[in-house]
Amino acid sequence: MNLKNSIFLFGWLITMLFNIPAFAQDSSYNLIKKELTKEQRALLQKEREMIKSNREAFKASLTKEQLAILRDKTISKAEIRQRLVATFSRDQKKMVQSQQIRLRNTRETFRKSLTGEQRKMLKERIDKIRNSKDRGELKDGPRINNADGRKKRNRGN
Repeated sequence: MNLKNSIFLFGWLITMLFNIPAFAQDSSYNLIKKELTKEQRALLQKEREMIKSNREAFKASLTKEQLAILRDKTISKAEIRQRLVATFSRDQKKMVQSQQIRLRNTRETFRKSLTGEQRKMLKERIDKIRNSKDRGELKDGPRINNADGRKKRNRGN
């Protein structure tokens, strides 16, 4: 009898260990996506594809000097951004600006398409993420509060 229980317990543990990766693949995004209508999902998918194509076009427009700025690991991300923006050509500035406008319009369209129930569900999920205790503790360590109350990551620099 003890051998049967041990074999059963071992088999059950093996089964559960192999099923964990399958459950871990369901992200919050996929859970939220199930709650959306076909039109809302199509809008999001279309926007994702547009963002990808715009990103590729922007990457193709970067000069060697701009790529060197992006690869520089000795400066902070904010400084990289500042230096990079200072080197943008007119076309690159237009690309960034048009992408920002497009995103704002898509967000507004998406917000208008949400029902009250969907808004409530999204708000609950966002609040849950914001209130989680390990939020912001990434590979560079926990966040540190600034003097003005905002949080920033500890980069160790």
